[in-house]
Amino acid sequence: MLNNSFKSLILSAFSIIALSFIFSGCGSKYYFEPKEEEIKGKVSFNDSIPSPIISIVRDGATLKNGQFITKYSEIPNVYLPQDTQYLNQTEDYYLAGTYRSLLLIDKQTNEQISIAFDNTPISASMNGPLIAVIFDNNTFVLYDLNRGQITYKQDSTLAPTNNTLIAAPYFLSDIVIVPTLDGKLVIVDRNNMQMIRNIVVNGDKYFNNVIFLEAIGNRMVAATPKRIISVSPSVINTFNANIKDVLFFEDRIFIFTSEGEVILTDQDLNEKRRVKFPFAHFTAANHGRNIVILETQGYLIALDDELQNSAIFALPNEIDEPTFSSMRKIFIGNKILKVE
Repeated sequence: MLNNSFKSLILSAFSIIALSFIFSGCGSKYYFEPKEEEIKGKVSFNDSIPSPIISIVRDGATLKNGQFITKYSEIPNVYLPQDTQYLNQTEDYYLAGTYRSLLLIDKQTNEQISIAFDNTPISASMNGPLIAVIFDNNTFVLYDLNRGQITYKQDSTLAPTNNTLIAAPYFLSDIVIVPTLDGKLVIVDRNNMQMIRNIVVNGDKYFNNVIFLEAIGNRMVAATPKRIISVSPSVINTFNANIKDVLFFEDRIFIFTSEGEVILTDQDLNEKRRVKFPFAHFTAANHGRNIVILETQGYLIALDDELQNSAIFALPNEIDEPTFSSMRKIFIGNKILKVE
């Protein structure tokens, strides 16, 4: 049996070892620190918004005061009820989700239509009277507003943890593409309400929801935090990376990674060039004349669209607030940065 003094010695030794691991772990954290001569100047915020951002989805952000930002950088004079999250918009309605209900807000009259469901909507799109809704339990439905009923429903595997950039369903001609929380694209024929295809983007269990979904011409691009796919009528191409965000143009795709890399590919995901900014943590990406990225330590990185040249600018402060990137603007907390 160990005597008390020996026990104390052992415990002290373990405490010293534990502390050394803690301090060595803290000391091993690295941050993006460009050299002074690499910083080309300073960039100021252009404006502010009425209230800070409290939640984000791919197509919008909700503000603390109940207003919201659309993907077109608009902040309508509309206030959501408490505990409601803005999701999307159509030509006629704003769509928002609250506990077990989808809220439609008429853009002309501000009249609200509440549609009750069994679960809480976290993503939605609407085309004509047909609404595609994804719920927090990874179920999705197609709901006909004119008929007041669900016309298609599909359950999927529970996805307990998700990236906040939840992509919205996509209406394309006679089909509806639904991005699930477990990394799939479910394609439903809206004429006969039958599933015609199920595409697995990535099969990881956690943080695997589809964070990006867009179609240009005959090309569809989708991404989870671990994989991006490009779907054409003849082939599906894939590219693996730790993905923070994606920008998709007709002939090129930009992938922004957790390792501080920007990767340029063609529409088939063949890599053309990559640039790395050591230890950079990207928080938002946008495009104007250049590709623009915000980095959490308080920097703006601008790159040309061939990734041949880059420039780094200092922001007024570090970024520790939610950011939302929309048309030619990036919203940081309650500040606005215009992208020229």
